[in-house]
Amino acid sequence: MKHFFVIGNNASKSISPLIFNYWFKKYNIQAKYFFTEVTKKNFDKTLTKKIQDKNTHGLNVTIPFKKNILKHLDSKNIHAKKIGAVNCVTVGKKIKGINTDWRGYLNSIKEEKINKNKNILILGCGGASQAIYYGFNFKGYKNINVFNRSKKAIKINGTNKYTKKYSLIDAYLCDADLIINTTPTNPLNKQQINLIKKSTIISDIVYKPKNTLFLQKFKGNKKIYGISMLIEQAILCFYQWFGFAPKVDVFLLKKINNKIK
Repeated sequence: MKHFFVIGNNASKSISPLIFNYWFKKYNIQAKYFFTEVTKKNFDKTLTKKIQDKNTHGLNVTIPFKKNILKHLDSKNIHAKKIGAVNCVTVGKKIKGINTDWRGYLNSIKEEKINKNKNILILGCGGASQAIYYGFNFKGYKNINVFNRSKKAIKINGTNKYTKKYSLIDAYLCDADLIINTTPTNPLNKQQINLIKKSTIISDIVYKPKNTLFLQKFKGNKKIYGISMLIEQAILCFYQWFGFAPKVDVFLLKKINNKIK
């Protein structure tokens, strides 16, 4: 029996076990997916033990350990190297890491067909935010601005792109075509929300609850829910481990929706 797991601070709240175990059963794969909660203090020790277990074949890494995992890997693909974070690990003779967050997010908005000249605002600058920024940059989007409470550098192609302070965001909100919240809260106040046009697409990568406090503030806008990114990046992880893309059917969606109401 092959073992897979998600490791992170609040891994017990993740619905990744629900998703992957559903696919394992659907495709008759002899595998089980678990969660492992860790702290910064015991992350390295717990991870090493898991990797050395002969039953472990793969894992997903959640916040705040997507950078901590790097020193445990034998190799990373080019995108993970450029982003500087890994969320999907294959365990075998070599420990290999990739990042599926950037493609997972882009896949979650592909139906919107967002023009590469549109104005994109990213709120927050954690690991997922940096992966999303990388994805847009890699695909040739030109107008991407990241806002954060403190000044942070995002390394892209050997150069640093710096975040902007929230105190400057008002000047950008009026022209925003896509706003992506990568924080666990709502960083915009009521006056700022009123500056945003109704045609702006509003996105939140937090998936539980589905209609987050941030998304609830936008009554008439098109919304991209966080669960879309989670599912899309999970598909990419599954493909990495088993060589084919699993289907997201109505039965799986029903199970997921019951968990994230």
